[in-house]
Amino acid sequence: MELDLHSIWIVAGIGLLIGEMLTGGFFMIFIALGCFGAALAASLGAATPAQIILCSILSVAGVAILRQPLRTRLLRSIAIDADIGKEIKLDQPVLPHQQTRVTYQGTSWLATNLGEESLKEGERVTIVGMDGNTLLIRKTV
Repeated sequence: MELDLHSIWIVAGIGLLIGEMLTGGFFMIFIALGCFGAALAASLGAATPAQIILCSILSVAGVAILRQPLRTRLLRSIAIDADIGKEIKLDQPVLPHQQTRVTYQGTSWLATNLGEESLKEGERVTIVGMDGNTLLIRKTV
C-alpha cells in the first residue's frame, strides 16, 4: 500500500501533535498546523513545492505570532504558585543541574534538579519554582 503526499502530511501532523503533548514546548503544534495546511493544499492539487512553502509559512507565522500569547494564556490558567513548596517523590535518580521526568498530580513533568548533589530514586524533593512547564526542584530538607 502506497501513501500519497496528502496522507504523509496528515501522519506527520499527528506525529507532531503527539510530540507536542510529550514536550509542551509550544513549537511542534505550529509545525503540525503547517502540515495540516499542506495536506489541505495537497488534496486541492497543489504542487509539492507549494505544499512545502505553505507548511513553512504557516509554521513560522504560528510560532512568531501565536506562540507567546498562547503560552502565556495557558500557563496563566495553571495555578503555578500553588505548586511551589509541594513535595514529590522522584521516580528516577537525577544528577545536579540535570533534568528528569517526575510524576506530579498524575502527570509526567520535566523537572530540573537545582541542587548541588545527586538525587536518588524514591527521594523526596520540593518544588521551588517553574521555568515554563518544567518544575524546578531541590532536595527536601
